[in-house]
Amino acid sequence: MKDIIKDLIKDTLKKNFKDVSFDFEQIEVNLCKNKKFGDYSSNVAMKIAKKNNNEPISLAEKIKSSLEKSEQFERVEAIKPGFINFFVSENLKFLVVEKILREKELYGKNSIGKNSKVLVEFVSANPTGPLHVGHGRGAVFGDCLSKLLEENGYEVVKEYYVNDAGKQIEILVTSVIQRYHELIDSNLNFSYEDLYKGDYIWDIAAELHRNFSSDFQILNIIDLKDPKIDLYMQRIKDALSIEKFLKIREISINAILENIKSSLRQSDINFDSWFFESSLIDDKSLIKAIDFLNQNNYTYQRDNALWFKSKDFGDEKDRVLIKENKDHTYLATDIAYHEKKIKRNFDININIWGADHHGYISRIQGAFKIFAKEKSSLNILLVQFANLFRGKEKVSMSTRSGDFITLKQLTDEVGKDAMRFFYLMRKSDQHMDFDIELAKSSNSNNPVYYVQYAHARICSIFRKLKEDKKKFNYNKNNLKNLSKEEELKIINKLSAYPDIIIASANKYEPHLITNYLRELSQEIHSYYNKHQILVEEEDLRNARLSLMEATKYVFENSGKIIGINMPDKM
Repeated sequence: MKDIIKDLIKDTLKKNFKDVSFDFEQIEVNLCKNKKFGDYSSNVAMKIAKKNNNEPISLAEKIKSSLEKSEQFERVEAIKPGFINFFVSENLKFLVVEKILREKELYGKNSIGKNSKVLVEFVSANPTGPLHVGHGRGAVFGDCLSKLLEENGYEVVKEYYVNDAGKQIEILVTSVIQRYHELIDSNLNFSYEDLYKGDYIWDIAAELHRNFSSDFQILNIIDLKDPKIDLYMQRIKDALSIEKFLKIREISINAILENIKSSLRQSDINFDSWFFESSLIDDKSLIKAIDFLNQNNYTYQRDNALWFKSKDFGDEKDRVLIKENKDHTYLATDIAYHEKKIKRNFDININIWGADHHGYISRIQGAFKIFAKEKSSLNILLVQFANLFRGKEKVSMSTRSGDFITLKQLTDEVGKDAMRFFYLMRKSDQHMDFDIELAKSSNSNNPVYYVQYAHARICSIFRKLKEDKKKFNYNKNNLKNLSKEEELKIINKLSAYPDIIIASANKYEPHLITNYLRELSQEIHSYYNKHQILVEEEDLRNARLSLMEATKYVFENSGKIIGINMPDKM
């Protein structure tokens, strides 16, 4: 509805105010909270007056005089200092249906983003194991937010940052080597708590043994137990040649990354870019970033370590960049990574992190400001963990022990649509409970079933029309026959869709789409149960079919954004 009023204002200005200098894309129309001021309001007269040295209320009166002749408004009023209030008629509401049927899959799309470049980095789980259900919420949130931004005219790149360097990778390699030796000698049994123990470790070890037999065997070393895991890992690295160690590392990371990519594809999530932490070391970006911080007095030496002055940027204390043993910390590579982001000239950078990274925000924001110098912005969004339930029973999770449900297992069990919809039902920074049994159910208590069934019901109407050998003939003049309360409620809900798309993107809140779909579905089910669509009277039947066709497009457009199918049958 807002877009239609904007177009009417634009046409009036172009026709009657040719001497006025104004960017028509800046026309704003807002929903009135207090209905005594109308349905919608605009401050366009004040904006034009400011730019053209006119009196706002005088200009508002002139615009009002032109628009109040339109049959789209019951009344238009101008009030000081220069607001224009619109009381819409049913004729305007019918234009919504006409607009949807004209624009179809384009309805809701806009150019607010003006092709601004946005980098959305999300998931970025360490390649030390499969994605589990804890990663699923951030994955779906990031994917949906990216699609929302594209719908609003932004140019989006989706990126996965691969932490393929550091201690966790060495623990992974050591875990694989342990299991590999157990396959060689079944009498060996290891119990290091710090190592990864999931079945996927066995799978990688089995691949290693299958392809290389005993080429990596170091039983004389592996059989020695050192209570300190770091010393034990170093002993293994020293026993293997660097070539062999790196080979096992490569095989392990590739196997896990392929598992991660497969799981994401199954969830209908694809990345445009996979950025490897190791590349920051290989191309000297890490060294260059640290040198810059050193040269500009953002670091200092203490206890034979190099510290970043992160406290200056709101962190609770300063943080180590280079440890006493000369190894870099994750913070060091993260800073170098964000400098790379800046050099890639994105207008907006969005990081989507788990809520457990809350304490990390200030130090990364601080480093980003150092390098960006206001050339681009960084928004860090936190996603809370989702608690998994089977009915009333909570499902326990332990990643280190390997006792967890993978994202793939969840998707296999409840389906991709339910998985995505459930993850998007709440605001991302709120805790949520994911009930597996509810997600699998085929009744109205299941929100995704409820939504998909509403679309399927609409499709069933058109199938019945075809079975009755009748045709749908759209004629905008027939829309005046839509007079039932339920019909007008649906039209109002359809008119709100473009605003929902804008609000969801501006606020980074994809859950507004799922909420909208549930509300629209409620209106459709209510209408379907109360009124016959395929009536004998042809004009009325075509009017109701027009409404259903428009609604069908909105369901499908929404479904594409949140990544769920809209089935024809259920």
